[in-house]
Amino acid sequence: MYKIIADKLFNGEKTLEDRVILFDERGIHHVGSDVKEMVKETFRAKFLTPGFIDLISGIGLKEESLGKVEGNDLDEATNPQTPELMALDGINPYDEAFPKAVRGGVTKSLVLPGISNSIGGRGSVIFNFGNNILEMLIKSPFGMRFSVNTEPKETYMKQKKMPVTRMGNAYLIRDALFKAQEYKKNKKKFSLFEESLQGVLDKKDKAFFSSFRADDITTSLRISDEFKLDTVIAHGFEGDLVIDEIKKRNVPVAFGPIILAKETPELRHLSVQVPAKLIEGGVTVALVSGHPYYPAEFLRLQVGLLIREGVERDRALKTITSVPATILGVEEFGRVKEGSKCDLVLFNGVPWETKSQVEKVFIKGKEAYSRRLPM
Repeated sequence: MYKIIADKLFNGEKTLEDRVILFDERGIHHVGSDVKEMVKETFRAKFLTPGFIDLISGIGLKEESLGKVEGNDLDEATNPQTPELMALDGINPYDEAFPKAVRGGVTKSLVLPGISNSIGGRGSVIFNFGNNILEMLIKSPFGMRFSVNTEPKETYMKQKKMPVTRMGNAYLIRDALFKAQEYKKNKKKFSLFEESLQGVLDKKDKAFFSSFRADDITTSLRISDEFKLDTVIAHGFEGDLVIDEIKKRNVPVAFGPIILAKETPELRHLSVQVPAKLIEGGVTVALVSGHPYYPAEFLRLQVGLLIREGVERDRALKTITSVPATILGVEEFGRVKEGSKCDLVLFNGVPWETKSQVEKVFIKGKEAYSRRLPM
């Protein structure tokens, strides 16, 4: 058994003062005032939080410090409809970005295939720490990537095949979903393509629609309505322009990355004010890094930008803890309470400030990072 004495504890819902946590590899056994209990070691934290969750990431698929071919397994840009692909088959657990993410307090990621294809494939929820991918695995497959933006057009225009327009892109998504519906009614011959889409059609899995512009967001919402999908809007940089449509469907937005150069017209509306407006308007928002486009290690700094825009501090911290945990169906990882999993980050200051540092990280009750030890 181990003990943490925390000046402040964000438990996934609110910040509490002067709390003591007892934990081991089985989970968290006590949260409250100090108790007399034999422990192996006691740690202190100025601020204690659940491990952060990066809800949209390509970590391990597009590796750091490698070239355009080796280490890049993010996009299978040879066929615009690839629902049968699994991110798990491409993740390199030895990507240098994993220990860096943990160093930043990001302990878990939903890794999805890239956005070059209209339907990119299925994701995996993983710990960012472990000796191999099987040890890192939380749940897989989870999440189907749909891409409703300019990227499929740009990718396949060069190959002179559909889609070269937004109409063609939407058609390919509908076509695949319709065929999967028909396949379910009359399974004459096994098809991995159609089988891979059954989870989203049955609402046993979530559909992640990557859309930046407002018109693309509404296209994603319309397709979701037509096929009754359990949808998350990914990125959603113009989400504030269609906030009413998002809110009335109770669709979450995985917003980000906030810190991103506006190198394409789709990004011109990108602003930290957008997620702030979405939250103010009652939309469920999680912040994401979109790694490797913004390093997962610095996910927490985006929380500081939200707070600067007037979002209440606890509400801002929820965007990288309890909110993504709920979306992923792993609520036990997004909160610090008795009976929850031991997934903890100890800070020497408030998490969203640049001068604050992560002192220690515990994943599954084991020390995954210590600032005083070499990485």
